[in-house]
Amino acid sequence: MESAREAQNPTILHEILVQAGSTSLTALATILAHADPQQSLRTLLDLAIESAGAERGFLLRPSPQNSGQCLMARDLDREELRNPLDKVLVPLIHRAMEHNSQWSCMDVPALPDRDRWDRERLPRTTAVFLLPIDRETWLYLDHRFQSLKETAAEDPWLAMALLGIQSLLLRSSVAVDSSTAAGNTTPRPTAKNSSGPSEATFEPVSIIGEHPDMLAMHQLVQRVAPSTAPILITGESGTGKELAARLIHQQSQRPAGPFISENCGAIAENLLETELFGCMKGAFTGATLDRPGLFELAHGGTIFLDEIGDTSAGLQKKLLRVIQEGVIRRVGGQETIQIDVRVLSATNRDLFTEVKNGRFREDLYYRLNVINVHLPPLRERRTDVSLIAKHFLAGLNQETGTRKQLSPEFIEVLVQHDWPGNIRELQNEIRRAHALGGDQLDIRDLSPRVSADDAAIRTDSASAVGLDRVRSCGSLKDAIEQLEAEWISEALDRCNGRRGQVCEWLGIPKTTLYAKMRRYGLTGE
Repeated sequence: MESAREAQNPTILHEILVQAGSTSLTALATILAHADPQQSLRTLLDLAIESAGAERGFLLRPSPQNSGQCLMARDLDREELRNPLDKVLVPLIHRAMEHNSQWSCMDVPALPDRDRWDRERLPRTTAVFLLPIDRETWLYLDHRFQSLKETAAEDPWLAMALLGIQSLLLRSSVAVDSSTAAGNTTPRPTAKNSSGPSEATFEPVSIIGEHPDMLAMHQLVQRVAPSTAPILITGESGTGKELAARLIHQQSQRPAGPFISENCGAIAENLLETELFGCMKGAFTGATLDRPGLFELAHGGTIFLDEIGDTSAGLQKKLLRVIQEGVIRRVGGQETIQIDVRVLSATNRDLFTEVKNGRFREDLYYRLNVINVHLPPLRERRTDVSLIAKHFLAGLNQETGTRKQLSPEFIEVLVQHDWPGNIRELQNEIRRAHALGGDQLDIRDLSPRVSADDAAIRTDSASAVGLDRVRSCGSLKDAIEQLEAEWISEALDRCNGRRGQVCEWLGIPKTTLYAKMRRYGLTGE
């Protein structure tokens, strides 16, 4: 069934069910009957997370005596969570189990038990919503930094997601995914499957692009990948930094070794050290076994530390020691462990500015930034948009058995859009259009924000960026700079000088905005 294949994204599933109207329950049942159960479970969990305004979602089978088991854990970025049982507040689960009914709290730090949980080094969170699915399974939704939606308990799409999850669990007894399942001790997986794919388990990585900056990036990767030097990958969110890291690993001298990836900004500070370096039994409450960290699991291979700029000063000091000496010490342990690991890191921040402002260690910065690989944003290589869009469409056609194509008008609009979400945003746009469009995708299949940009560009193009203006400026470069200065000035006026909002509107980081304001003599007043 085509809609079953298309409904792999919670946004698309939502649109399909909206179109079904009063028969949406029937439509959901039909989709689930023809779809892969494990993939459907991921999609429904993602839908539940988005409907409740949560950051993370966990399907749990708790035990009255301990944490129990986690069937699946996902975050708002639709990615699997490592060590999920380390991220939930087990006492709250037990509290809900005692009443056998849904339970929520939008201000967890204010609970009287919070101080005791801190002493026991339990995870921190701001809001929690627990819902029973069946006699054994609970849905745990939380957000570490803000409250959930006030109307989450009455949200019809959350109820729809719960019904779908319950149906899948009853119908097919979905197997526990080995990458997310965990017992009460949360044992680490073996290096092979915790590292993600390696040379033997996934197809060769390729980064599509014919823009000169991308060709230069490929040439740089080919030259530096065989070395053991640390590499810092920079670029905006969604530009494919982890993909670049995998490409470097595959072209290195250790492609058969493990590739371990961790997002340093997605884990609470007090847990990140344990995650990276491991712990000894008895090091803290809940540490019932010796557990290796990610550096140990990456021995003989590569570790990729994403969002390295989000780490604390204390952890930065320990990372510096690991890189300099090649040894780690588990939390609660005394012995040092020798490791052989290639360190790759990434950030979407300007680390040099962070160093100047005292928020990042200068010595660690220079250790990580031995070689810099930069991935330009998609708006700076518009000639690659068509290639990437066709690549994504070809994959969807192969996956679903269709032969859909992109119309010239469709491609033109894609090229004009600025893509603040970069590759990730473009991929989701193509997936959406593929699900909703016919044999040839056209402008009507685009999301409103992309098609609205196209309408605005078409309205202004004749007078604002015409050939006469280029000639009057003297050169194309001068005309582009003049337009850029005008757009930034207008954005500053419309945002009343609020530079954070200007950056959001223009899709550029603050460092870029400040540099361009200085270049064009703009004050923002």
